[in-house]
Amino acid sequence: MTPLSAVAASSARRHRLRGRLAAVLATILGAAIAVVVPATPASAATTWIQLSAGYRHSCGIRADRTLWCWGDNVDGQLGVGGTERRTTPAQVGSQSNWDSVAAGAIHTCALKIDGTRYCWGDNDSGQLGLGDQTMRTGPRRVVGESAWLSLSAGSGFTCGVRADRGVFCWGENSHGQLGVGDSTDRLLPTQTGSQFNWSTVSAGAFHACGLKIDGTRYCWGWNIHGELGVGDFTPRDSPTRLLGETGWFALEVGSHFTCGIDTATRLHCWGTNESSQLGLGASVLRREVPTQVGTSTGWNQIAPGSFHTCGTRGLTRLCWGSNHRGQLGLGDFDDRDTPVGVIDGPWQFLSSGSGTTCGVSSGSGYCWGANDTYALGIGDNITRFRPTRLA
Repeated sequence: MTPLSAVAASSARRHRLRGRLAAVLATILGAAIAVVVPATPASAATTWIQLSAGYRHSCGIRADRTLWCWGDNVDGQLGVGGTERRTTPAQVGSQSNWDSVAAGAIHTCALKIDGTRYCWGDNDSGQLGLGDQTMRTGPRRVVGESAWLSLSAGSGFTCGVRADRGVFCWGENSHGQLGVGDSTDRLLPTQTGSQFNWSTVSAGAFHACGLKIDGTRYCWGWNIHGELGVGDFTPRDSPTRLLGETGWFALEVGSHFTCGIDTATRLHCWGTNESSQLGLGASVLRREVPTQVGTSTGWNQIAPGSFHTCGTRGLTRLCWGSNHRGQLGLGDFDDRDTPVGVIDGPWQFLSSGSGTTCGVSSGSGYCWGANDTYALGIGDNITRFRPTRLA
């Protein structure tokens, strides 16, 4: 065989082996879990390391560290200049030193490898953190700003963990979602609390949550649905924790709910359950404290969106909640009130938006769900109810 054909044959053998393994796992886990073997990995030129699904647009980072966005662009949230939609991934600038991207409602923020922060799109509330309220159609930064470790773009605000382990938020603050002790909007990053021991932060519609390095959980902002998980429905304008909790290793915020994985790899969700996005059954209206989802352990990532949630346990991808646009990726449009699994992994990364979900599996980028604004990046505006590879 030529070297190229040998590589192809080896890849095919691995692919068949993974299919047989998936079938065995399906037998073990039960008939409720379907088996879907994804396509062979993408070429090096189109290998993805991260995808982020926003409200009506999506963005991602390729393995060559280039940044790409697609979908709706009415407020310049794609960062490609102008406000025209893109039906397939369009490169943002020409640089190849991007590290991560966070797509919000109608704005986007991203980090370079050196921790430099750039934001663009809608800026009515100062969610770009540039010191003004002017919309940007391309990436913009604040010169001299300290380096960042991570960013999370919410509805009209943004939060991030800085390199010094401080949490800072900016933008809309009508419900105390910046966690700065009041309800006044901020046009520049403003510190949340006074400590410098944060690990992660996640921003939603009107609330945010973060983890300290020791695994303790804090939430702040709107709480009418119990989305802060502190035992009541009272809003907080500064970080608040629920005493007596076990430690957490992952925490992600949806629109009006939150999910987290504890150190025992159990999944918990809380907040609104109007679309069964908590995975606790249709009879549950809301939860004001973290409530375990099912009895299984082994969860390794969680991705809550607006009205649905997806997560992974090993090779199994599980999704639940609203599915009227096929955003659960289960091959139909039926809602689910508890997690339903499909063995189509391994998924290195999942991100849930409003009516779409995107993920990276074996280096290939996939999206599914609502596509009227081309948020799936597959070249048309036809809704998909199964993972579909990016164009």
